[in-house]
Amino acid sequence: MSHSPLLNHILEGKEYGPILKSPDVALHRTEWRSLFKRLIICPPKDRTIADNFHTQWHVSHHYIRQLIDDDALLMDMLWVWLPRYNGPSVELYRGENIDRLENGMVGTAWTGREETASTFAGGLNAVGKGGVILQTIAPASSIIAGPSKHSIYLGEYEFTLDTRKLDEIVRIRDFSPCNLLLDQSHE
Repeated sequence: MSHSPLLNHILEGKEYGPILKSPDVALHRTEWRSLFKRLIICPPKDRTIADNFHTQWHVSHHYIRQLIDDDALLMDMLWVWLPRYNGPSVELYRGENIDRLENGMVGTAWTGREETASTFAGGLNAVGKGGVILQTIAPASSIIAGPSKHSIYLGEYEFTLDTRKLDEIVRIRDFSPCNLLLDQSHE
């Protein structure tokens, strides 16, 4: 089955660093946004493609989010491409970056395990002003997808949320900035 080279990039789990560090990143971003707009009107043709996309989304979502740089477009596409969640409302946590939180840019990756959120809030997302654990009761209507098999295997149990549909997000605990030499792009 033939896909666009950019969609193949996702499905084959290729690297994003060279694209994000390229002097042509603005051109790449335009191409990727165009792809995501097309994906909204062109859902996966079968469950195998959707499951593969779901796995690769959990592996690389922070890079894809940085590359697209348009959370609304990203969430609109995810409603079409991720396997639909079918269950009740769930209490979920997120290890977020304080700078992104203050800029209203809360990510889509949430977990039912506060300790997993703590790992991200105190590690990869503790750059700039630091990290924070967020908590919400996610209505079923806000949950795009439940955990992929890969996310379960890693013990992260990552749900993908449409943060535009959350009623309330509570700030549970802040973490001091970490001295890791990482960018602030981690989802």
